Amino acid sequence: MNVQTNSTIKQRMTLIIIGLILSVVGILAGCPQKPNQSPPEKPVTTPSGTDIQAVPDKETTIQAHAVGAEKYEWKLEGPGKLSTTTGPVVDYSRPDRESGRATLTVIAHNAHGASSPTQLSIRIAETVTARLDALAIPAGWMSGGGDPMPFITLSPGQTGCQGRPGCTRITYRPGGQWGGFYWWPQKCGDSGADAAWQKVKAGSCGIDVRQAGNLKEINRLIFWVRGERGGEGIEFKIGAIDIEPKPGRSLGKETLKTTWEPKEIDLKGMDLTKAIGLFAWIATDVANPQGAVFYLDGIQFEGVR
Repeated sequence: MNVQTNSTIKQRMTLIIIGLILSVVGILAGCPQKPNQSPPEKPVTTPSGTDIQAVPDKETTIQAHAVGAEKYEWKLEGPGKLSTTTGPVVDYSRPDRESGRATLTVIAHNAHGASSPTQLSIRIAETVTARLDALAIPAGWMSGGGDPMPFITLSPGQTGCQGRPGCTRITYRPGGQWGGFYWWPQKCGDSGADAAWQKVKAGSCGIDVRQAGNLKEINRLIFWVRGERGGEGIEFKIGAIDIEPKPGRSLGKETLKTTWEPKEIDLKGMDLTKAIGLFAWIATDVANPQGAVFYLDGIQFEGVR
């Protein structure tokens, strides 16, 4: 009897303990959870790090994430601008032609406070240039009338240049329907002889403009131009359908003023690894019935190193 009684007591005690455990679990399950009353965690950014490079003509997108965040606050110190100062994502735009560094700070907020700040260092890549006359010569003369010499004159501009003497003065005389010339690498030939044009059309004398100009990336070709009388109609271009870089890019016909104006040809995405027609101008009799005299200066490729 004692053995049975002891066994029964143990079973009852086990059931009681199990019941108590289940009761406690039920009570805990029925209790409301204590809400998180802490500030957000420190934001993590993409990209991260202390050396984010910003390049010309391209926005840098930065995204922040912090556990517990309800809103974000961004602050920029240094050159450039932000698309917004709130929200989890911002776009940073660098200044047009300025290098250096900027510091970007992001802080996450919620109803219980602010997070620790996360700082990013943005490196603004230096804008550098490579002069056209260091890479090419104005040798590819052209005319619809055959020999271009009666219709085109190239001479140094002694006065009225942009910032300094020594710009290029070009005279176009009507009668050949159209005319112009290319700047191409010297290895293509120092004149527009047939043998030179054969090499140009075959693409056998091209250069890698980035390598030759010691540039990591090329964004544009820039130059200054003015007309002597004003109203001259001139097309400016790089490459062509049959001259590398193909198919070329053009500003179309520009109507010149008597004051100096900056112009640029967008080169982003253009393959310049075997370029030949590095720069050209074209004039027509239709656009210039009285002929044209205009000046060029500061022709150069612009990019980053």
